[in-house]
Amino acid sequence: MADTPDISVIIVSRDRPEELRKMLSCLRFQDISGFEVIVVTNTPGALEGARHPSPLRLFDCDEANIAVARNVGIFAAKARFIAFCDDDALPDPAWLRHLLTPFKNPEIGGTGGFTRGRNGISLQWGAVETDLVGVAHSLDIAPDSKAEIFASSQKTAPVMIGTNCAFRASALKQIGGFDPAFAYFLDDSDISLRLSQAGWKLAIVPRAQVHHGFAAGPYRAENRVPKTLHPHGKSKAVFCRKHAHEDALEPALSAFKALQFKRLEKQLLAGLMEPPTLPALIKSLEDGYQTGRHFLPKPMPVGKKPAAGSPPALAPMPRSHVLLVGGKSDQKWLAEKAKALADGGIITTILTLSRTPAFMKANFAERGYWTLTGGLFGKSAREEPLLQKRSISDKVQAEIQRLASISPVDFVAYPRVAAAADIFSPQNDAMKCLNGFVVESVSSD
Repeated sequence: MADTPDISVIIVSRDRPEELRKMLSCLRFQDISGFEVIVVTNTPGALEGARHPSPLRLFDCDEANIAVARNVGIFAAKARFIAFCDDDALPDPAWLRHLLTPFKNPEIGGTGGFTRGRNGISLQWGAVETDLVGVAHSLDIAPDSKAEIFASSQKTAPVMIGTNCAFRASALKQIGGFDPAFAYFLDDSDISLRLSQAGWKLAIVPRAQVHHGFAAGPYRAENRVPKTLHPHGKSKAVFCRKHAHEDALEPALSAFKALQFKRLEKQLLAGLMEPPTLPALIKSLEDGYQTGRHFLPKPMPVGKKPAAGSPPALAPMPRSHVLLVGGKSDQKWLAEKAKALADGGIITTILTLSRTPAFMKANFAERGYWTLTGGLFGKSAREEPLLQKRSISDKVQAEIQRLASISPVDFVAYPRVAAAADIFSPQNDAMKCLNGFVVESVSSD
């Protein structure tokens, strides 16, 4: 790898060492090479024993401010292009390639992808656009669409969601990086709007996808119930003061309170919180808003727009993808083979099926492979019927088709001894572990 990489991937992590190790292990399977990884964290010991891409540089940041931590990464980055992903997110193998490809257009300053939710399949965040009071408006862009480019604007901007975005380093530095006034919430909306106002085009890249787990943190529990809404209220007030007219502030707060109340009410009715928690959270939001109303943020400098330069160098890293199929009784075999394949740099997914209508769930194991678990008769996507009559072969083919846009499957292996005519001839040493088992090649059609 060159001394000066073309791409820096920045991961900000706070008090989540297990999630960070898993994320870094997942990042090893990107289908391009030539990028450096920068980890900014308050728990540097979390990387002991972690498997991660190389090179990796570690920076300490004890301040609980995501904008400050991201700026540490920005100004440490050596590359011309900077990507961000959260410590509780798992990027698809093609994530970085899709996210960086639009920068072939010299007018684009930032790109943002789509985010799948806890089950690893359903969409959590698609495309949204912010206005001057920080309200996110949905954009009608399908997950399998090509990148969509948005012209620069003074009033709106597509949001480069912080868990899945990339920028020209020169564009970030032109506008002074992330605004430390946003310790949490709306930091990504603010920087997207400021880039747009500085004359940069922004792109939404639906195929650049990550799986976001919503791990517990200082501001929310694992069940997504907020611990406090103070930072949300403060950031909302700061955003409105920066970008909107004074007359818009109070209506913005009223609308924001109503939105948060509705969300919290659903969580209360679902039994996720005790009744006294709801008014206490709304009170914390109001207190945060008043803090933001009187907060005096430092002005963010805007320099001369830099020349775009050449597009990123995306060096392909061809990888095979093996899908291992079995039942619960095969889990030991599946895990052993998956680890051996992953250790050899092969993208590996375990598909474990039960004879139930359980929903399909996707995840990633720190040992280096993806897992798909669910019922033979259950659904994978929200729009599918709850109960489906399918054979194992039909279910396997359905998952292969679903994975085609994420990471196409090259081989399917079954944990049963093959007949002599079916004996597999491995392509490389890592796949020798599949000798003697049924391995089918998947057509690229």
